[in-house]
Amino acid sequence: MALSKEEIAARYGTALFDYAQDMHAEDTVHEDLVELLKAISTYPQILKVFSDPIFNSNEKRASLAIITKGLSQEVRTFLKLLLEYNHFLELPDIIMYYNDLYNKDKHVTRGLAITAVKLTRQQLKQLGDSYAQKYGFSNVELENQVDESIIGGVILKVGDYVIDGSVKNKLKKIRAQLINKD
Repeated sequence: MALSKEEIAARYGTALFDYAQDMHAEDTVHEDLVELLKAISTYPQILKVFSDPIFNSNEKRASLAIITKGLSQEVRTFLKLLLEYNHFLELPDIIMYYNDLYNKDKHVTRGLAITAVKLTRQQLKQLGDSYAQKYGFSNVELENQVDESIIGGVILKVGDYVIDGSVKNKLKKIRAQLINKD
């Protein structure tokens, strides 16, 4: 029976994380995988080239060696393994699984900051650091989503938690209080 995409991501992501821990290279592997994911997002045809049966395995290995020159030995070894077992198409899912394991291990969480205007990286970092300190994380990495309808303030979504500090929400609460006084 063939493995599902999720099962492949879990198996290979876990194997890579365990290997990186054994080699004391979790941080380096994480950094390489983040860059690799960016490259794949920009050039998704990379995955197709390495999974296309038209190219023989020697051509694929030679291309992989060129592409992965700047990456750590652990990541290069892992990518060769994926190529050998023909699981290159699952690479983005494997990277995401690895990153989830890495973040859990490092007590890092990801979240979303919804604001009326775009925040700078520095503002996102300060907001994430503040949340991390308040809720016991070592780091909170935030992405920014702009929604002008909230008027001002910020809505933070981290894990299962939502903190709504938007002006729109505050106005709604004031309105509810005024209606209840009547």
